[in-house]
Amino acid sequence: MDRMIKAFERFAISYAFVIIIYVLISIAGIFDPLGNEMALQLMCVCLVIAVLHLGLGFLPIKSERALCFLYFVVEAMVVMFMGFVVFDFFVMSITFFLYLGGMLVAVFVGTYLISYHDDWKKAEEINEIIRRNQK
Repeated sequence: MDRMIKAFERFAISYAFVIIIYVLISIAGIFDPLGNEMALQLMCVCLVIAVLHLGLGFLPIKSERALCFLYFVVEAMVVMFMGFVVFDFFVMSITFFLYLGGMLVAVFVGTYLISYHDDWKKAEEINEIIRRNQK
């Protein structure tokens, strides 16, 4: 159950980042303005990524770097597949893909850092309880 809650938290964080960055890029005229349909499509993309990340968390991968790399590859593959095949919202221009790549990296790093900080705070709380109980 804890993993499900964590996956939902990551979904919510990543979706917030996606919407904010998308709006900023659309103000610059690179992406189309955000409408209801696009907001729902982006939500679906974020949800699929969160579910796949949840599944990847069950794999016996010990290396944090390998898991982080795998998470990013999954994110990029889902965005490319859903953007081209499912929703057909990609524009074939180098500027679009440069901004999209920057958006992917920013969302991934932002979500990862917030999740890492949250995990670190929880670990500190657990360590404090252990220290108190050892006295």
